[in-house]
Amino acid sequence: MISSETFHVVTTELVVGSFSVAGLSFTFCTLIYLGLLKRPSWSPIFDHVAHFTLAFGLAATPFAILSGLSSAPGEGLNSPILVNKMFLSMTGFGFALGCLLARWRLGGKVWSTTKSTALHGASGLAACGAMLLTASAGGTFARGESLLDLFHLPYEHVLLFPVMVSAIALLLGITMLVISWKRMNASSTVH
Repeated sequence: MISSETFHVVTTELVVGSFSVAGLSFTFCTLIYLGLLKRPSWSPIFDHVAHFTLAFGLAATPFAILSGLSSAPGEGLNSPILVNKMFLSMTGFGFALGCLLARWRLGGKVWSTTKSTALHGASGLAACGAMLLTASAGGTFARGESLLDLFHLPYEHVLLFPVMVSAIALLLGITMLVISWKRMNASSTVH
């Protein structure tokens, strides 16, 4: 049986690799659909690669999180860097899930207008950026260095909200989820 540290390295590399490819593909998709890159024949390829690798990275993320928690020294989230890794990975997970659900629900229409192209491309890139920041924080935690050290990111500081702000944000998120779910169901029954 392999150790949780080794399993964490494997799953982390799967997540980072797939989110990196997804980020590059989302960049090309956005540039193509906004007309900045004149290669319309490439658009279906990058669209499929972006969403497939995003889904693959999303599927590997829980394994990376759980193996990271079990392989961390101490008792779980005892370091500000680990807390930031958890926040960043959950944020990336949320962006990726939202992006994939929008693509599944709307199909190719996510690229049909300039506004939807910009929004969909930005959400895909936000998911990829959050996951790559998570990996950078992991490098800082494990080795004391990362690829993004030149930006002097404050991984040692955790942004915590007061309980009331967290409760309001949670209620707002649940409300938005319920409203969007009702709208999806209402639009699917009317044909």
